[in-house]
Amino acid sequence: MIAGPLLLLILPLAMAGIVYILLRWTSLSALLAAGTALALGFAIVTLPLDQPVRFWGGRQIAMGETVTFFGRELVLEQADRMAMAFIFFTSAGVFFLAWRFAQHSLLLPMGLALLSLLSGALLIRPLIYAALLVEIAAALSVFALQAEGRPSTRGGLRYLTFTTLALPGLLVTHWLLERYALTPDETALLSMAATLLALSFALLLGVVPFHTWVPAVASDSVPLGGTFVLTIGNGAVWFLMLDFLETYPWLSRHPSFESFIGAAGLAMTVVGGLLAPTQRHLGPLAGYAALVDSGAALIALGMNSRLGLTLALLSLLVRPFGLILMSAGLSGLRACNGGEDAIDSLRGFGRQAPWSTAALLFGGLSAAGLPVGAGFVWRWALCRALARSSPGTALVVLLAGVGVMVGVWRGLSALLARSRAPEDQSVVSLAPSEGWLTAGVVALAILACVGLGLFPQVLAPLAAQLAESYTFFVVP
Repeated sequence: MIAGPLLLLILPLAMAGIVYILLRWTSLSALLAAGTALALGFAIVTLPLDQPVRFWGGRQIAMGETVTFFGRELVLEQADRMAMAFIFFTSAGVFFLAWRFAQHSLLLPMGLALLSLLSGALLIRPLIYAALLVEIAAALSVFALQAEGRPSTRGGLRYLTFTTLALPGLLVTHWLLERYALTPDETALLSMAATLLALSFALLLGVVPFHTWVPAVASDSVPLGGTFVLTIGNGAVWFLMLDFLETYPWLSRHPSFESFIGAAGLAMTVVGGLLAPTQRHLGPLAGYAALVDSGAALIALGMNSRLGLTLALLSLLVRPFGLILMSAGLSGLRACNGGEDAIDSLRGFGRQAPWSTAALLFGGLSAAGLPVGAGFVWRWALCRALARSSPGTALVVLLAGVGVMVGVWRGLSALLARSRAPEDQSVVSLAPSEGWLTAGVVALAILACVGLGLFPQVLAPLAAQLAESYTFFVVP
């Protein structure tokens, strides 16, 4: 009998080695990576947890079986099941687009290895050991972010630095909670643990003023690699934080929980909304769009209610649609412009790379939370919920989305403008053209993004179902 948790750790790691060997064959390596992630996602969703399933050769797979690994338990629970399905399906989408926009990069093998580590972080018990796996994943992410032939990525090093700074706080928190279990009269230990835990997750999520790694990851690394970190890696941290809140429910009942989470989310939303329209490069723009979305999700979580948690989880489910499209468009435009993404230098390139331009536009609509894009599904629901209790915060969320869209519009205006000099025309004529495969992949991604924006009932019930597995919130 094969234990499901062990399979989720070993199979991606084994396939990472195979994909690395086959990396020179672009189509084969990308489809193997995407197929592996897709198969594991379907296995998590369809296979039952309470009974083994027999496959060919008489072998059985027990997804819900607990595994002891180096003295630690690996447990696949219902909430973790949904979280890991999100991680694997999102990875499959990233790998599929990497087939056309990140060829021969280390994103494919490193991404599979990261799936193994992040799966272990969600499965391992006690929770504190997940912090060690997240730290190893951050170190491995540097290779996925590194572009071939370019100097060391500043974003990857910043991301690793902030993740390393978060690790001691999580370890000390575990020690404080163990000490409190022995001496329950020392209630000051709980306040210290809550403070350290809040600081650690602020570093991991990029809360202002620890947000500098977010735009850096999006600006000077492989665009789809940055999206992998900002969606899949960030999503794993979100689910880990929710597991902490579920395991230690007194955290959400702390008198400062709602005010702290709400203030952190509001700061991220304001900073992202103000800085997004001022960017002169498209890369940081995508990073600040992700910052706004994360801040709005924290505002939803700060409502400390089932509705707020549902909206926060829905934001995690729809965020990849916008950021992946923006990254694909950014990759295509950089390829046309010699690796540069300065808005002024991209003047007139929209005609040479129409599909990359379309990906940037629809991805920006979704990341800004405006109609037609997938991000509008949850952002409008959040504003409606906030309008009753905090209309000022709702207005800030709306204006931050407008700020992101202003930045996207500035880039789009330059892309669709005519080149200013004859030499620009010569550069454009030498740029690689988009083939029908690239057009098909981008069109499929745009249809998925727009379709979800028009039919929100596809993912909204899943977010509500996932929220029901958590009980730490105060307001029903």
